[in-house]
Amino acid sequence: MRQRIQPICALLFILTSLSVAGEAAKPSDAERILAVTKPLEHPRGGRPPLILWTPNFPTQASDDELERILKELNTRGIAFLTRWQHGEIEQHAPNAIRIAKLQKKLGMETVIDGTGIAHGFYDGTPSTGHVSADGKPFFDSSFFWRPGCPFAVQSRFAPMRERTEAYLKAYAEAGVPVDYWLADWEFDGPEEWNDGWASAQRCTRCQEKIPDLAKNFEAYSKAVRSVRAQMQREVFTAPILKQFPAARVGNYAIAPHDGHRYWWDFFEQRKEGLPYAREHKALYRPWADEFTPSGYTCAMPVLYTWYHYAADYEFKNPQYRWFYPLLKEATSAARHTPKQIPSLAFVHWTTTNPPKEGLPQGFEPMLRAMYQEFLWHALLRGHDGFAMWCPANELEAEVPAVHEVYAQSQAYAEFLEQGEPVLWEVPAESSSVISALKWNNKYLVRRTDFEPNPRVIRIDIEGQSVDIPSAEGKCQLIEAP
Repeated sequence: MRQRIQPICALLFILTSLSVAGEAAKPSDAERILAVTKPLEHPRGGRPPLILWTPNFPTQASDDELERILKELNTRGIAFLTRWQHGEIEQHAPNAIRIAKLQKKLGMETVIDGTGIAHGFYDGTPSTGHVSADGKPFFDSSFFWRPGCPFAVQSRFAPMRERTEAYLKAYAEAGVPVDYWLADWEFDGPEEWNDGWASAQRCTRCQEKIPDLAKNFEAYSKAVRSVRAQMQREVFTAPILKQFPAARVGNYAIAPHDGHRYWWDFFEQRKEGLPYAREHKALYRPWADEFTPSGYTCAMPVLYTWYHYAADYEFKNPQYRWFYPLLKEATSAARHTPKQIPSLAFVHWTTTNPPKEGLPQGFEPMLRAMYQEFLWHALLRGHDGFAMWCPANELEAEVPAVHEVYAQSQAYAEFLEQGEPVLWEVPAESSSVISALKWNNKYLVRRTDFEPNPRVIRIDIEGQSVDIPSAEGKCQLIEAP
């Protein structure tokens, strides 16, 4: 029996060793990024780094290995994210500070992902719930985080703020800065969409705070966004800027805009009885200003290829069904963001939030080349950079798609830093889209034709007629009249 067991054990040992070796050979996310990108050919200057949100950066690497990766990323203009974690500050902060010291040594910005400490306002505490007619607390179940009453969450501010302040104190005592503090905080606060308004109408506290609540969606929406702004200001932006006044602080989907939102997040449902503006089959929602009262110093609009775009629009050119709503959202944010506020747009190319059963037969996604054209137009309308999000398995496709544009745009770094956007039109038909920055009496122009058109297009810029030749896939420098 013993003789029979030994060969089996040996075979199991070999298979286990091969499995472990395979795991060991699997490249880290950092190595995957480095493999599909190249060092910049032009210096980055004062432009923000490229933010890659998804990768798990090797924060536990040795100092030598960490320094090597930081240097490699820096040559590519890519930031290294340090993620603040909720829990034992004594456990997490020392390593975060170790990374910050290396970044400071190498002349790199410290870029913080604060998402790990940002969620927990609605923690299920009964006192934060809505109040029914019989005095019992209840929560809105149409969202997966079960928000409660917007007028009862304030008791959670102090314990949430302690998380932020603990890290800030550790950084200050170590003499390292917080240059960028960015978060993906969205699954926590009160909401007016889905069943949010309907839940509020059942809440005696909400009824007391907002007269005629059942008839006044606008008042409830403004109240919700005001509370959300208060949450973010008192817990995130105010403490950070008090300790580090020059920090760029931003959050997913919080940016100036024209009063509407042109996209739907994956957790949002289109409900009857809520106010919408319609174009084709698309529904645009009224949206209160959450950016200004939150006190953010960095805008982070969302420019994703949402699956619903393909069915929302009826343009003859299917690529314009993607390009049009993306350009509307990008233009809305860029046009209303002050020059001194950088805009780092969350971007994603591969179809976002597709059906669980997969994409339907004949579905035409946004082409890579068209996505890159859009990124150029976003830059030439005033966005300063990008925060790319994607699932882990899309890293090799998504990273080079955005990095190529970022790297090529460095040839115009001064234009992008100093120039002023001069064109805001979003054509209502799939014809030609033109965007431009003006600087030093020149225009940096991008023209994208959705229908064949070799002719020169004459447009009005600041009261002057300017001729824009066709130049597929290229930027043009044109003298201002």
